[in-house]
Amino acid sequence: MNKIRKLLLGVLGLCALCWITFDYFDQNSDAESLPILSTDVTSVSFSSHEGSLFLLYPDRYVKSGTEANNTYLVEIGRDGKILNEQIIQDPDLGSIALDQKIEKPNLLYGTLDQAQCADHFYTFDLHTKRFKKEVVTYFDYDVTIDSVSHQGTDTWFKTLTSHKTGKQTYIKGKGIPATISNYERQAKYETPPELEPKSQKILETERHIAYVTSLAVSDKRDPGGMVFLDKVTGKATVFQGEEQPYEYTTLYSDGTSAYFADSLGNMYRIRDGGEMTTKAIPLLVNAYYDADPIRMTSEESGYQIVSKYDLFTETDELIVVKWTFGDKFTVEQVERPYWDNNNLYRYLYYNPLLKRSYIVERDFESGQDDEVETGRLLIVDEQMNLIESIQVDFPWGLDFVIE
Repeated sequence: MNKIRKLLLGVLGLCALCWITFDYFDQNSDAESLPILSTDVTSVSFSSHEGSLFLLYPDRYVKSGTEANNTYLVEIGRDGKILNEQIIQDPDLGSIALDQKIEKPNLLYGTLDQAQCADHFYTFDLHTKRFKKEVVTYFDYDVTIDSVSHQGTDTWFKTLTSHKTGKQTYIKGKGIPATISNYERQAKYETPPELEPKSQKILETERHIAYVTSLAVSDKRDPGGMVFLDKVTGKATVFQGEEQPYEYTTLYSDGTSAYFADSLGNMYRIRDGGEMTTKAIPLLVNAYYDADPIRMTSEESGYQIVSKYDLFTETDELIVVKWTFGDKFTVEQVERPYWDNNNLYRYLYYNPLLKRSYIVERDFESGQDDEVETGRLLIVDEQMNLIESIQVDFPWGLDFVIE
């Protein structure tokens, strides 16, 4: 079993158990003794000492044994030493996945874990350094937000259930209908059960919502692919490559075109009118995109961590790629001296104000046999060159960095 698949199994184990030791804190002291900063994350202004950073660890990975809903806020210096430790005891907060879009580059969008069945998502303003909770109130049934990852002028999110029934119902021979919704306009679109969206970025064009489906494993179902959902009629149009890949992924939208890639080594541009252009790119053969989405550093390009599977060695490796969009859309691998193919990485986000990105690195061999899981916080510039490397404990539980 390769290392990334081992990691996924380990993460599933954590999701089921949610009981591990948080080694960043002094092991001789109880986490319960830490001061409670707030019971509402939106009331917290993340103003740190000059030169220090805030690290946010959610309660999914950290549990004191008696208190739930604890998010641990650790302030560290540039040398990695702890300056302050506090708890945000907000019952509506938890493990959070970040995304951002070029239309509002200074705003981060945070999706809570599926298990929370949340009716809300968060935004974080990089100017004010404050969270805002966005609650969905216009559904007739309970909202179960799956992802708020999107690209477009408006805010789009996907739910696990249909807004028409409030349930996750399997329709025999087809699949499960879900809902894609426009938060500002309060518009709701039920997706066809045979075209169930994956938990990936939703792309908005002038006339459509674009997404990719979970590909069918049965010949009785539509195999799915890249879907354009008409904003007015709700009608779905499916686009596919010449061969059916293991998976498609959404990449980016410039408003008039949506861009996709697949695991067979193809990149696609589909215009709003339906014209599809395909490019074969050897770098993308056996590439998988279930890690963090693209972090756009300009209106035409961005970086992403992608998993590549080697059929001969039966191993995965994580690589950094740079996507370029427009008429000459393409992708290239980015190699840097600090990157270790034996380790694991998460790309948290890009900060356009400081023109730098935050990546966490986990030493794959650490954290075994009750050892402390160790790694680094990597701060890189807009060309992915290393600015700073800071040693951190339990990097895989680190959801957010505020500088």
